[in-house]
Amino acid sequence: MRRRALTLAAVFLVLLAVGAQAQETGAAPAVSAPAAVRSQAYCTGFIANPSVPRDLFVVGGADDDFHSVVRQFVQGESIFVSPHKRKDIAVGAEYSVVRPATELFLTRRYQGQEGDVRRAGKPYEDVAQVRVTHVNEEGVVAKVTFSCGAILPGDILIPFQTRSIPPYTLSKPLDHFIPQDGDKLRGKYQGRIIAARNNFGYLGRDSVVYLSLGERQGTVPGERLRIYKVLPPHTTGFLSSERTPSETVGEVVVLSVQAKSCVAMVISSYREISAGDYIEQE
Repeated sequence: MRRRALTLAAVFLVLLAVGAQAQETGAAPAVSAPAAVRSQAYCTGFIANPSVPRDLFVVGGADDDFHSVVRQFVQGESIFVSPHKRKDIAVGAEYSVVRPATELFLTRRYQGQEGDVRRAGKPYEDVAQVRVTHVNEEGVVAKVTFSCGAILPGDILIPFQTRSIPPYTLSKPLDHFIPQDGDKLRGKYQGRIIAARNNFGYLGRDSVVYLSLGERQGTVPGERLRIYKVLPPHTTGFLSSERTPSETVGEVVVLSVQAKSCVAMVISSYREISAGDYIEQE
């Protein structure tokens, strides 16, 4: 009994010493979290530059006797692939299924958005992933192994590429009113949110956004960027005004990068975020 009491006392003293040391150093262990889950990372879409080649596309699928143009194919079903370049297709090969994301132009979210998106490239949405099961003189068959949505005839196949999911370190909220230098206030910004997935106009945490920064600007997956708004000046009298401080409204982590754009996930939102808001490295 006495030995047990001494052991408990020793453990208690060790815990007190560890706690005191942590208080003295003020250091808390950094906590990391993934920027997205798999179903998010593989369903973000992207803006390609140049456009995706249309060498392989879906012509139909199983259980489609009348070759309906509105027949949809989902996970677990088989699709038929156009026979072009059949000699380059092998059983077991994996492909991503994509289609042009025309909805990004249905509603203009800010002035100049169409031009910003066109300069970045052509937007595509992720539809599904497939694996080739048969290649013979009759055609190419692939099975749908993962889907973000239903596959339609005409959807495009491109070689599958693994998308890493970068982690980020949880941190305190940023200073909401970090001053900008004069050049940025005159319009020389590092980047902008040019669109959001599904053409959403107002965004929050876990929203997928497309940014006007890409490989050519040195952007890499895992990079952390802050989002801020540039507000119009306050009118103070006849032909006079005062500059309005820019306001930090959130943060994003880059998931994947194209030549002139990147896809990012909003990881924090201090107020509503909008398409057209500006971004810069932290």
